[in-house]
Amino acid sequence: MILLIIFSLIFLYFFDLFYWKRRNLPPGPIPLPIIGNLYLMTDDVKPGYKMYEKLAEKYGPVFTFWLAKLPMVTVTDWNLIKQHFIKEGGNFVGRPEFPISMEIRKGAYGIIESSGDRWVQQRRFALHILRDFGLGKNLMEEKVLNEVTAMIDTIKKSPDDVDMQNVFDASVGSVINNLLFGYRYDETNIAEFLELKERMNKHFKMAAEPIGGLIGMYPWLGHFPILKGFKNVVMRNWVGLMEMFRKQAEGKLANIDYDSDEYSDYVEAFLKERKKHEHEPGYGGFEMEQLDSVCFDLWVAGMETTSNTLYWSLLYVLLNPKVLEKVYEELDSKIGTDRIITTSDRPQLNYINATINESQRLANLLPMNLSRTTTVDVEIGGYRIPKDTVITPQISSVMYDAEIFPRPYQFEPERFLEKESGMLRKVEELVPFSIGKRQCLGEGLARMELFLFFSNLFNKFHIQLHPDNPHPTIEKECGVTMKAKNFRVVMKERH
Repeated sequence: MILLIIFSLIFLYFFDLFYWKRRNLPPGPIPLPIIGNLYLMTDDVKPGYKMYEKLAEKYGPVFTFWLAKLPMVTVTDWNLIKQHFIKEGGNFVGRPEFPISMEIRKGAYGIIESSGDRWVQQRRFALHILRDFGLGKNLMEEKVLNEVTAMIDTIKKSPDDVDMQNVFDASVGSVINNLLFGYRYDETNIAEFLELKERMNKHFKMAAEPIGGLIGMYPWLGHFPILKGFKNVVMRNWVGLMEMFRKQAEGKLANIDYDSDEYSDYVEAFLKERKKHEHEPGYGGFEMEQLDSVCFDLWVAGMETTSNTLYWSLLYVLLNPKVLEKVYEELDSKIGTDRIITTSDRPQLNYINATINESQRLANLLPMNLSRTTTVDVEIGGYRIPKDTVITPQISSVMYDAEIFPRPYQFEPERFLEKESGMLRKVEELVPFSIGKRQCLGEGLARMELFLFFSNLFNKFHIQLHPDNPHPTIEKECGVTMKAKNFRVVMKERH
């Protein structure tokens, strides 16, 4: 009798695992107990691109991938993504709540991980403040150009051996740090920046590991000796980041002038808005925990992807001598001096714009796009997807789609130029900032930074790979975002 009960329970468990809970979802690989489909993330497909490509070939453009116990519907076809996530964007604005995030953040705070009324409120507030600071206007361009000039001066001090990852990090980081906290990085506070960056790098790298997925869905696994160390590192990194951001906010709280409606940075604007809601429950959504998470979201979105894209673009250009030659030819013919290039020069620098576009496409920084949840029942590719289902528009699959971008793993800026006129060609499938209503709110700033840093760097300097690493690898370092492995360069002023 006992054996019958045991076998019955085992049968019911596997019946649920292999059939019942999958019956109303698109097809996909069979999930294993506890780990789901994380077993598919082996070394040869770890970054995600090949894994999603293989799954799409086997199951079609809409399939289900199980992150431990969580089913995630994945859409890889551009036409389906465009039809639903763009044209019906309001149906896909929710965010899944991962248990580890709820434990670390103490709630769905911030902009990236929040949803519903909080997300609408905080995204609207962030856009309002960024516009006040000149987003899309000359004022913002001036701030970026100040960092471009500082970058050039930094390179001039030691042009014979330059680590451009650190230079880009500090330069781009200063732009967003100035917006958030009102100051840039220099020799007096660079240690603070390096600590912040190191914590963030560890956080992103560990979060992308299969074991990170397990801890993310089952935080209680962190109590076991084998996994305890992993979880403790993740927790320490996050707490350290939040403490650094909170320290900045508390410093402003001690000296803030509430009688003035003016503000010099995002944190000050947030704190003044918080004061207006002090008699409401939860400060009307402007809690200090919300500020901590928004600082993290904006700092990451404003620095990580832009800096990494610049580093990849430098690597790709240096490894493709014909592209490098054309970049210099265009700069010499269209600019011709060492003056600072501004956004007003952008319309005539078509090849440089194409090179930046191709760098974004090939770098393909997000191997797995940020997931969303459906806010209503939807139908995609013939499959009915219930409300509150986790769903991912897999943009990395689009940017490596050979039918859209022939020879997808080759660096070819010309694919973004009209053959006859050489004018820049708009390619709607280039979606590095994601799509729909969850599209990156800092896209305008990022595009400006990419153009101004890239064009001025190559206009000012003749750049070569350092003799110690003449053939750097284009192999990617896996993380939440994909990083290029370190390489060094030699600079020489051109004019």
